[in-house]
Amino acid sequence: MRDFRFSRTFTLLQQEGHLARSSILSGIDFLLKANLDETRIGNFYSAFFQLTIGIERILKLVVITNHMIENNYTPPTDKELREKYGHHIKATYLHALSIRNKWGYEKIAPPVSDTIEDKILDFLESFANKSRYYNLRELNNASSDQGPLGDWYSICRQVASVEIGYAKLNKHAERVMYKMDQAGLVGYSARFDFDGHPMTLFDEFWQMHLIEKTAPHLVWKIVQFISPLYDALRYIAYEAIDYENTKKLKLPVIPHLYEFFVFALATKSDSLRRKSWSRIFLS
Repeated sequence: MRDFRFSRTFTLLQQEGHLARSSILSGIDFLLKANLDETRIGNFYSAFFQLTIGIERILKLVVITNHMIENNYTPPTDKELREKYGHHIKATYLHALSIRNKWGYEKIAPPVSDTIEDKILDFLESFANKSRYYNLRELNNASSDQGPLGDWYSICRQVASVEIGYAKLNKHAERVMYKMDQAGLVGYSARFDFDGHPMTLFDEFWQMHLIEKTAPHLVWKIVQFISPLYDALRYIAYEAIDYENTKKLKLPVIPHLYEFFVFALATKSDSLRRKSWSRIFLS
């Protein structure tokens, strides 16, 4: 009779998989809801918190299970994980890519410097390490730093230019201006831009319009980040099956963690259309 119990290591890794998945999907949903008006601006911070936590944890799952495969199922110590990887999302992601490429037939190149993908990784690492408490830290620090929202908006602008294009952007701008003119919305906003300069009402509405249009494209970028990690966990699961069968282990030790992240298989068209991710992949 087959033993359907699980080892303690299996359960701990499985719980971490649940946590990583729910954090990433919640972060994606918050990102799609976020904007700069008073009712939605908090969603940015919720998105960044959840995404950095979730991505860091899936990266650790790749690193830990790969270490176990290479070291007779001995996991790295907590001290090794903290000192070598910590909140270093970018470096850990590059290491996880090398793990994936170790088994993958088609190799995946790391993000090129100064590309959108590279800047997103830099942003996530910066937020994980220091920007989580930006608002409180800046209370006694008169710096010119535009903060995480300003940094994210810079990424949005680059995404708008590359993924949407100036022709569509100009048409969008004309429609926004027409609607504002029809509504009699003219003059200056009470808000300043991220450089501290006054904004017109059009500037304010355009910022929010740009964020709304680029959010699905940024979600697609995040899905693309997760895809090679899904591959790595799938390859590791196959290696684990062989190892556990060879060693005749009574209880499974490494779960099929890739199954938590099947959302990474989403196509671009689906990713750009989807309004809710948690409802689909956590139900």
